[in-house]
Amino acid sequence: MTTTIETPTIRPRDVFASEITKIITHPATLLAIALAFAANTLFGIVGASAVQFGTASGTQSLAEFPSVMFAPIYAFLVLPVYAAASEYQGGQLRMSLTATPDRNRLVICKLAALTLVVLPGALLTLIPARLILGFHNGLPVAELLTDVVRWTAVYLLMSLVAFGLATVLRSAIAPLSLLGALAVFVNAGFLPWPEGLRFLPDQAAMNMLGTPSSEVTVLPPAIGALTLTLWALVATAGHAVTLARRDS
Repeated sequence: MTTTIETPTIRPRDVFASEITKIITHPATLLAIALAFAANTLFGIVGASAVQFGTASGTQSLAEFPSVMFAPIYAFLVLPVYAAASEYQGGQLRMSLTATPDRNRLVICKLAALTLVVLPGALLTLIPARLILGFHNGLPVAELLTDVVRWTAVYLLMSLVAFGLATVLRSAIAPLSLLGALAVFVNAGFLPWPEGLRFLPDQAAMNMLGTPSSEVTVLPPAIGALTLTLWALVATAGHAVTLARRDS
């Protein structure tokens, strides 16, 4: 007499729930949201205040410095890079592949889980600051909502870019260093060729928001949105190919 042991079926929703749990229980997730929330809110309060900063062309409020107002996103990107890079620590990826041999399903569930965590996380970090600045500038409700949606979309697309880079590079530090260094070099003028630099992810994102970092990196908002979307699609494809073909 033989006994047949049935292998439990791993349903897509089980994989999805597992990926959600891994992201929200990672210490970096709470840290990223807390830092981005604090920085955004502080910048929003200062930007809406009477505090002025001296520049070569006179005085400006903090809200008139696009690169500064955009900077908190780099704290938020700690979330997606660690969501991706943590798979390569302590044999986590091997366990994930053992539980979910179907790599295509794993890729889809990882991206869906990241999106579901990033969207409310981005809203939480952005809404207080955007409301403060919006009310200060007298924006109608419709424009205020549009502003929040636009910023949230930027946070999601930049998160997908960072997530894909972290998977390809198998590192959390490398993609953050790369994206941060590019931002510093562009704003400091160390990198020539503004015609090309305006198509980098962060510059495309600021153009999508209608707040280019400088006159030489200006793109129409629609082109900025399209450029950033293409970066997100390429990074997502890199994540999918890497996880499905390279990693084991």
